[in-house]
Amino acid sequence: MNFTECLNQLNEEQNKQFYILADFLVTRGWQADMSQKAFAKLLSDKTHCQIPSATAERRLKKFQELGLIDVQSHGKGNVASTITLKSYTYQGSLMTGIIPLDSPLYIPRETDNICKEALSVGQDSDSLPFIRIKAAQGMGKSSLLARLGNFLEQEQKQIVGYVDLSSDGFYSELFTDLDRLFYRFTEEITQAFKQALPGLNPPSLQSFWKKPRAPGKNCTDYLQEHIFKKIKQPKTLLIDGIDKILGQTTQTDFLLVLRSWNERKMKVVSKAPIVWPSIVIAYSTEPYPDHKLKGSPMQNVGMAVELQEFSPEAILALAKIYGLSWSEAEVNSLMRLIGGHPTLIHRAFYQISKEGRSLVELEQQAAQLNGFFSDYLLNYLNLLQKDEHLSGCLQKIMQGEDCPDIFAKFQLEKVGLIKSDQQGERVRCELYQRYFQKNL
Repeated sequence: MNFTECLNQLNEEQNKQFYILADFLVTRGWQADMSQKAFAKLLSDKTHCQIPSATAERRLKKFQELGLIDVQSHGKGNVASTITLKSYTYQGSLMTGIIPLDSPLYIPRETDNICKEALSVGQDSDSLPFIRIKAAQGMGKSSLLARLGNFLEQEQKQIVGYVDLSSDGFYSELFTDLDRLFYRFTEEITQAFKQALPGLNPPSLQSFWKKPRAPGKNCTDYLQEHIFKKIKQPKTLLIDGIDKILGQTTQTDFLLVLRSWNERKMKVVSKAPIVWPSIVIAYSTEPYPDHKLKGSPMQNVGMAVELQEFSPEAILALAKIYGLSWSEAEVNSLMRLIGGHPTLIHRAFYQISKEGRSLVELEQQAAQLNGFFSDYLLNYLNLLQKDEHLSGCLQKIMQGEDCPDIFAKFQLEKVGLIKSDQQGERVRCELYQRYFQKNL
């Protein structure tokens, strides 16, 4: 029986329970040691309904009989067994935005380990890590940030606070008023750490905030005295959506405060111990052209981590999750078309796996105005049509010519349209070449 025929042998409840197990195994490399009791707990946690160990045992036996899993027992009773997933196809909807922690669709990259290793530094170190995760939109920054938070909480036993400048709490008017922005920023950080550590009971921010004092100093002093100094455990602050500040009148002053934290608060500069947390910020490089940025606004601050596209190995692993038995040649064909951009790869596999498209059909229709990637491409087209320097530079590169405008090339690379190497600049993938030759 193929995978679909196997699933048809399960009722609705059994099907749901199989996918709970399967998703769990996929996120662990398709294999994990698990006892019947642990499987029963996994089912209970996910279904919010108490599942007896006997029921869990019957489910494992049925899944094994159908050839969906392989179970290698290490003993009798509830002794752990090695469970290997043999058949699987992702059944969910098209994934957009942050990939949930328990989703099988997240593919770790080298940057995951780089960040985890840097954040595992002891709290008694002479300096704490300040990590800047940056990339174009859709590259997985927020999904990585979520996993770093989970890693720090679960494996490093740290207290983690998370703030997102692109959330509803930061409405657009805040970014034009430095005092209100820092007040809200301080408030959000305070709430984040209070949620992570319920015993934390700082004084009212309103009573502490002094108008004659610089808002950045109000923020820094309050966090130091009433939040960070009170938390004795190792801690990390995650800040997403930093790109919301780019191009705003408050940009320079706000980012200077973050820079000062890295230089003065997160290193041993006196006999006083460090009370500040490690910090990880994430931001999109997409707004660089809109705000005419000619370099990173946080240059030389901490450790910069730029997310790279999926490798052929990562794409092959994702194809397997979508139930596709792809060859290396098929992966290479897809990469020629759309590169290794995570969002585009997920869209392509969803079309092939769920909508029944073929790779040939995808290649034929990809660059059409109403094609599979049209909304994504239209955003780029809008950006290029607004800026003749960018569009002119891209046209030269598409024609194999050199573009002398170094700032235009920098911005085109940051939004993800071109890539540079020792041979020079070229359009990132065939999809962009075909689409913009036709529509620009």
